[in-house]
Amino acid sequence: MKKHVFFLLLILVAGLFTACEKAESPSEEPFLTIWPNGLIVFSAEGGRREIAITTNQPAWNAVSDREWCAIQTTADGLILSAGKNDKVNGRPEATVSITAGTLTQTLTVMQEGIIIPVQILGYDGTSNCYIIKNAGWYIFDATVIGNGADGIIDPAAFHTANPTIAPVSARLLWQDYYENERGLITDVELVENDIVFYAIPPLHAGNALIAACDADDNILWSWHIWIPDVEVAPLPAATGYEVMNLNLGALTDQPANPKSYGMLYQWGRKDPFPAAATLLGNTATTGAPLYDAEGQPVQITNSSWTDISLNTLQYALRNPTVCLSNYAQYTTSRDWLQTGLSTDALWGNPQGNLTGEDNHYLHKGVKSCYDPCPPGWRVPPAGVFRNFTPSGGYETAGDNDTVPFAVVDLNGDNTLNMEDYDYGWTFYLDRNRGIDSYFPAAARFDGQYAMLMGSMSGLWGTYWGNAPHSLTNAVGGGFVVLSFQTKNYAGVKNITASPTAGASRADAYSVRCIKDS
Repeated sequence: MKKHVFFLLLILVAGLFTACEKAESPSEEPFLTIWPNGLIVFSAEGGRREIAITTNQPAWNAVSDREWCAIQTTADGLILSAGKNDKVNGRPEATVSITAGTLTQTLTVMQEGIIIPVQILGYDGTSNCYIIKNAGWYIFDATVIGNGADGIIDPAAFHTANPTIAPVSARLLWQDYYENERGLITDVELVENDIVFYAIPPLHAGNALIAACDADDNILWSWHIWIPDVEVAPLPAATGYEVMNLNLGALTDQPANPKSYGMLYQWGRKDPFPAAATLLGNTATTGAPLYDAEGQPVQITNSSWTDISLNTLQYALRNPTVCLSNYAQYTTSRDWLQTGLSTDALWGNPQGNLTGEDNHYLHKGVKSCYDPCPPGWRVPPAGVFRNFTPSGGYETAGDNDTVPFAVVDLNGDNTLNMEDYDYGWTFYLDRNRGIDSYFPAAARFDGQYAMLMGSMSGLWGTYWGNAPHSLTNAVGGGFVVLSFQTKNYAGVKNITASPTAGASRADAYSVRCIKDS
């Protein structure tokens, strides 16, 4: 009996030792698992995703670092939710952190942008200006400057031999229409290497400027979006060129309408400035109003009249809303570029002012990367309108204001005089006088003051060519393929026209494109 009792005691003691060993052993390892634990992607429509959470810790919590990715906890885990994304770009990537005790697991959450039917710009060649005809979404390559490598005809003069840029963002710089809380375009975004924007229905005629920017929001390049109210078409000219039927940036080709003026350009620059919004200008003339994406005014400003340190090509590219003044160097150079930086190649025809034995211009040039015309078009060479006057040069009115210009007899009285002038002349393009086109008197930005102040809108018309011009008293001249006026600065009648002239490159004039062939 004693043996049995002793044996039982041994068993009890052993049990006690075993119980003590279990009590002193380490607790169960902490764990935290989530499912699914891979990348979570929402469509643009949004939705909800359930996430199961298992842990042996007494409490856990979850946070999202993006507002668009919402969190709701449940008994079994959490629910991620996203609202509708109406942008082309996807949402910024969200990180959801789930923490239990000392353990943390993370989820990466993304949301796609909307999938839209997009109209592609530049499929027929990249350019600094694109024409759009319909409302809706548009896309174009934001990595190619101008018309690309083919447009860089002189790397030394063009400041770069590389036709590509690498932007990280895009934005609307200005638009010339904003009424009833709507403008021309909206939702300008950089999607990978492309700029996407939306033309608001119903489509309204106008102009806009879009920029691609670097990480510091500096402008790398900009593009003119042109929405004319009439079909852009070529018209055959006697000189063998096909001429655009309206000014670059014009909304109509109707006479006596300020919307026919189009945009104005300093020689060699690609970015436009607005002409006057009224038919006649005076000493207080200003450009048509411009607006940002929210409808706030945007000003075209001018550079210093006394300091030309900013008068560089790089500055011009980064500041497409600044007209560069040549006031400080006017007696030595008429260029908007500093004298030492002046280059004849910017618009693709550095020898375009040379003539042969027959007095015809030898070089037509090519489209450059700074050419402001849309795909398939370019700035014209010298001589394109030589048939507009009998001599191919400067002509003045005769008795009773009769003019020897090749213009249309608008009033049908068989006499060409000022009664046939309508804030511009309607010139015959061909020698048979069967094809004509209206050339409005949009005047200019004065290069010294770099503004429209004093611009004789409705009384002067001046059109750039792509060639340089040798001015008699200073360098920095650009070739003018058409110039006419009806009054001089003092307001005194002075009726003249010339298809071959020179002017200060700092002046901003009209451009009438030709087909690029």
